Amino acid sequence: MKKLGVTLLTAALLVGAADDLYAQDTAARAQVCASCHGEDGNSNTPLIPSLAGQPEFFLTTQLVLMREQVRPVAAMDGLLTGLDDSVLVALAEHFSKMPAKKTDEVKDSDRMARGKALSDGMRCTSCHGANLNGQEQMPRLAGQRVDYMVAAMKSFRDSTRPGADPLMANVVAGISDGDLHALAEYVSGK
Repeated sequence: MKKLGVTLLTAALLVGAADDLYAQDTAARAQVCASCHGEDGNSNTPLIPSLAGQPEFFLTTQLVLMREQVRPVAAMDGLLTGLDDSVLVALAEHFSKMPAKKTDEVKDSDRMARGKALSDGMRCTSCHGANLNGQEQMPRLAGQRVDYMVAAMKSFRDSTRPGADPLMANVVAGISDGDLHALAEYVSGK
């Protein structure tokens, strides 16, 4: 009986050590992400999205799509190669738990008012949530960088985003660059 107790204790310690190692691996991997996406997952880099506070399912899906080159992103080339799903899930979980912050980009109140009207008319909250914080496979728009949001929406509108959701392309079809900028300022300010 004593031998069984020692064996169970040893097994528990090994499982705990493996969990610690896995957590360290995730934290170390997240540091690579931080060089572009921000130490706290909130990007200060032009045209780079914030990962903090994004829904875990959304992040996991995007990481898989990038790894599989369904959604090629040049800056991500090679970073995800060979990582198994459990690593991608761990990274997604890590960033989803970080608090999202608003950007410090200067916003124009008139453009934001126009953006709110556009958002209301386009019913952005029906997919992205009441506060635009995202849900399930829909990303958090609130607090995202304006420049990134404009570029992303243009790529949807102009059908230049590989692996993109065609529903979003339909939503922004025909919208002017100015209106996309107004929409981006509004959702970023949420």
